[in-house]
Amino acid sequence: MRPFALIALVTALTTPPAVLTAQVFTDHFNYADGPSVPGWTQRRGTWQIANGRASAPGSWSYLTRDGLSARDCVLDARFFFQPANATQFGGLTARHPGSAGDTDLLMVKVQDNATPANFDRIYCYERGQALGTCYTDIPGGAMSAHGRMIVLDRACWMELDVDGDGYYELATPQRAIQTVDRVGLVGLSGYRGTEIDDFEFFDAVLLPAPGAAARLGARFQMELDTPSPSVPWVGMLSTGNDGFALGARRIPVKLDALLTTSIGLRGMGLVGTTDANGKAALSIPMPQDPAFVGLQLFAAAVTVDATRPFSIGHISNEQAFRIVP
Repeated sequence: MRPFALIALVTALTTPPAVLTAQVFTDHFNYADGPSVPGWTQRRGTWQIANGRASAPGSWSYLTRDGLSARDCVLDARFFFQPANATQFGGLTARHPGSAGDTDLLMVKVQDNATPANFDRIYCYERGQALGTCYTDIPGGAMSAHGRMIVLDRACWMELDVDGDGYYELATPQRAIQTVDRVGLVGLSGYRGTEIDDFEFFDAVLLPAPGAAARLGARFQMELDTPSPSVPWVGMLSTGNDGFALGARRIPVKLDALLTTSIGLRGMGLVGTTDANGKAALSIPMPQDPAFVGLQLFAAAVTVDATRPFSIGHISNEQAFRIVP
């Protein structure tokens, strides 16, 4: 039997959405241009709003969102290259200690590293730990891209969606975290004016299981990591990542027929209870019809918490996947 809280969720799915500002949290930086970023704290360097986006016009800088912290999380943002500037980067930071320094934190960035002038490389760092450079080149470069930072247990990495279809086609190697293993602040990193927009924070992490693929006629294995042990969770599938309103937050997948028919189905591997570490496994059956090869779908998951609006606790990132032979 499904958790009673699903009744509230199904009701929400059939209610016209309100205008909202959050997944777990989202900021589109729709503030007046100038040297103030409301709701954020400058930790290092100087930040501003320019063209309705956040940017750090000078030195290597960090900006953290007030009231948001996590050990494990997913952070998203869009990055826009500024052709008039010299070498530059835009990025994200997590497990930030709230200090004014440049150590004891995790960060990722998309950077202009060489000619021609565009973003040509993504990096992942544990600042203060000299363990070699962790990076991946961007074939052909990009003038803008959607970046994602994933922090999970003792690993951190960056993914990049260059063409904006919701599928992150590039990723750095996973960096093994040496010392920064704690709850910390989340936010932005920047240097020399790269503009950053559409910051999103998710407090649950949904990923394919290591080595998993969405193969025809097989089950696609995914892993959900949350901060809450032994709580019900509900998964969902969708054809898009538009997001839809749910109270004061948003679920990061499209409200469509696939979602409403798949939500929480046991036979689809989309309902269960997290284990003693807050983790869960999804096992999603893939169709056997070869006509589905190449189809891109999105998965997401939430935990059930009767004390929260609509009985929704943690919300995961959306995870795109493509069906393969």
